[in-house]
Amino acid sequence: MTEFFSFLQSKFFPLVLGLSFISCVSAVTIDEAFNSALKVDPALRSSRYNQEASSENIAIARSRLLPQISLQGSSNQLTQSTTHDLPGNTSISKSFTGPSSNHQLVIRQALLRPKERAALNFAELQAEYGKVKYQSDLSELWFRVAYAWIDLVGAAQLVDVYKKPLISLQEAAKQENARFMLGDGTKDLAAEAEAQSQLAHSIYRQALQSLSAKQKTFFTLTQIEPTNLTGIRLNLEPKILFSEYDQFEIQKFLKDKSFDLRLAEIQLQLQRERLRMAQADHLPTLDALATWSKAKNDATSTQGYQYKNNQMGIQYVIPIYAGGATSAGERQAALSLESSTSELQVIANKVETDFQFTWSTWVGLVARVQSGTVLIKSSSHQLNATVLANVHGVKSVSDVANSELALAKRIADQINLVIDYQKYTLRLSSREKYLFQ
Repeated sequence: MTEFFSFLQSKFFPLVLGLSFISCVSAVTIDEAFNSALKVDPALRSSRYNQEASSENIAIARSRLLPQISLQGSSNQLTQSTTHDLPGNTSISKSFTGPSSNHQLVIRQALLRPKERAALNFAELQAEYGKVKYQSDLSELWFRVAYAWIDLVGAAQLVDVYKKPLISLQEAAKQENARFMLGDGTKDLAAEAEAQSQLAHSIYRQALQSLSAKQKTFFTLTQIEPTNLTGIRLNLEPKILFSEYDQFEIQKFLKDKSFDLRLAEIQLQLQRERLRMAQADHLPTLDALATWSKAKNDATSTQGYQYKNNQMGIQYVIPIYAGGATSAGERQAALSLESSTSELQVIANKVETDFQFTWSTWVGLVARVQSGTVLIKSSSHQLNATVLANVHGVKSVSDVANSELALAKRIADQINLVIDYQKYTLRLSSREKYLFQ
């Protein structure tokens, strides 16, 4: 297993970049495009801030287990009158006006707090979830950049391929039309040649539009000018990196590194801690308490008195009945735990089916890429033979143009196949290099 991982890290990217692409020295690589996207992508910045925000939950939860110190008090201007009724319909009144103050310093230290302990574990899991989510978003960004990079290279190559037969097709259309005008050809042959030329031009214009869209996507994602990829070409005969014997090793590796599975597992642990927090509402709590207070002139009868009280001891709370809310919260947390357990199984099944689909598609693409290489060679031989026959007067310009068009179509099909092959190869091989260093 370790040797296989080392193989992926040390061999995969040199092979992909060295054998699957042909580039000039100054061209922008996927690494450079990814590093540029890191600086400008708003979704990744949002994910990073969310990760940092979730990590603060640890400090918040831990604070409830640390000493709590508070100072509170009041200072007032007190006006008080007291009337004492006496026998004989007489009374005595006393009045007092003066300052009144009360100040208290309280220190509380948690000794037994089951819910707060569970809340601290919950916060640590929240921070872990935020960290893994950021890694997942980092992975998603890398794939977006890599796909945009490959799409742009392929789109530029398609434009060149579709452009090449245009001149021959246009010349063939002119020749067939001239032959028809001279009575040497037929109207349907002239119309067919013109249609072939118009079709090729429309495909070329569509390729230009597709290239423009790919350029805008790449620039928006990376803020790198698409012209910096000029000169890079897909290798239409890429080296096949894996064999059928690697399937189970790759499957196990991707399952172990799956972000979806890791997030689902953390979510399950979060629900367990949430249940412990709900259950802790049934348990007693115990705090150490120290209080210092100072007060004076609290009433007419105590005018001029000052009070200083110091208290140290413990304070306990034993829950007895809260109207059923505690039990309901516990049942709710238990049901959420069951839901997360089932969700984990759903994610595990999805990871399994996604891999099977990716692997089978990749295997199919390997076969199609290999057969496409043979088809291109066949069309190249046919074109060479047609050109030679045209030189000896056996074939017409239209025959040469049609051969060039057939070759262009097969090369275009091969480019699209190689684009898909590269993307699926990345799905099977790329994550550990960028995300688990």
